[in-house]
Amino acid sequence: MNFPSYLLLAVLWQTASVIADDNNSCKSSVTINSQNDVNNLTNCETIQGSVTISSSASGTITLSNVEEINGSFSVESGSSVDNLVFPKLETLQGGLILDNVDSLSHITFNTLEKASSISITGNSNLKNLMFSQLNEVDGDLKLTGSFSSVTLPSLDQVKGQTTIRGSSSMSCSALDALKSEGVFTGSYSCSSGSSDSLSAGAKAGIAIAVVVVVILILVVVWFVLRRRRQQKARKRSASLESSPPSDVPSSDISEEKPTTQQQVIPVGELKPPLPRKPVGPQAAQLDGRSIYEASSPMSPATVYHEMDAGPVVGSHQRPIHSEA
Repeated sequence: MNFPSYLLLAVLWQTASVIADDNNSCKSSVTINSQNDVNNLTNCETIQGSVTISSSASGTITLSNVEEINGSFSVESGSSVDNLVFPKLETLQGGLILDNVDSLSHITFNTLEKASSISITGNSNLKNLMFSQLNEVDGDLKLTGSFSSVTLPSLDQVKGQTTIRGSSSMSCSALDALKSEGVFTGSYSCSSGSSDSLSAGAKAGIAIAVVVVVILILVVVWFVLRRRRQQKARKRSASLESSPPSDVPSSDISEEKPTTQQQVIPVGELKPPLPRKPVGPQAAQLDGRSIYEASSPMSPATVYHEMDAGPVVGSHQRPIHSEA
């Protein structure tokens, strides 16, 4: 065997080795870190496992000849990939998952006809979605972000839940028409004017801000209640200071005037009164006793009858039987 024959055999062996390596890559799940890993899949039309674009990948990822992926296709969050190109991919037995890849701005799945499920959410730079040949989705269809347009002209059936939400410039009229045709057999919602593109950091910041605001409100309420209690305590203290103590007589109470002290003589020491001596002629009294009034030497004695049997002091009373 001459030298050219050895050279030919070496080339054939190398080619067979490359083909064998490609076949091995096609029969298992693949993690792509760069375009060099993609080049190992050049001869793969069907990948038996799943395809994952790692967070270390960047730039454009193109799978030129892949027509079917029996697993899922996903891009890890934090990846710097900005463009995904699948010019021949028709069937995705697993799900298409593109969540929170902020660098991603373009995707090309123009030949994709069937997928188990599709989830494209939170990609802030991805503005337009077009699946021109997509016909069937066996599971859920979730497209949320800052999309200006979502185009699904060939869609015939979505068996799971459908949630579509884009920017204020996105129109839901074409999708609503598909709803009226019975394309979405599960629940369906389409809305514009909102975005689900908040990053995890932004959501955490909002949560922290809400907690801080609630704490500030509670602190303000506590200070207000505390101040009111202090004001009430000061008013109560002031009222107590302005009023006299309970053991001091109030100034409103009239002072008792001293009463005249009268000497009390025991009954046993009282002397009986001296008996009256009759003066002048005796006059009959109502109580049976006689009272006489001393007669003046200038006028004759006059007899008076008194009601109380006491002595007659003046002349304003007259005897009962006297003549006027």
